Amino acid sequence: MGESLQEFFVNVKSAKILVSLSNPSTDNYASDISSQVDCTYSHTVRILHKFEDRGLVDSSKEGRKKVIELTEDGREVAENLGDLMHSLKQAGN
Repeated sequence: MGESLQEFFVNVKSAKILVSLSNPSTDNYASDISSQVDCTYSHTVRILHKFEDRGLVDSSKEGRKKVIELTEDGREVAENLGDLMHSLKQAGN
């Protein structure tokens, strides 16, 4: 029973990826995001594709790299998830 409330209620990797995109100091490349949230690159890319399919992120090419940006809906979800994760972390302490 070692999981936190946050892990119990939220898919933590997906939530962390979305929330990290809302951080202005984050480089919005899959490789940077994956290392920031301690997730494999391939898993991060799969999650980002699902987000893009659901209209939460847009992607564009900058040279050889693909830049990921939150959509308006994505920003709203990321903000709400960030608040929820913070509340769950506080409740779990």
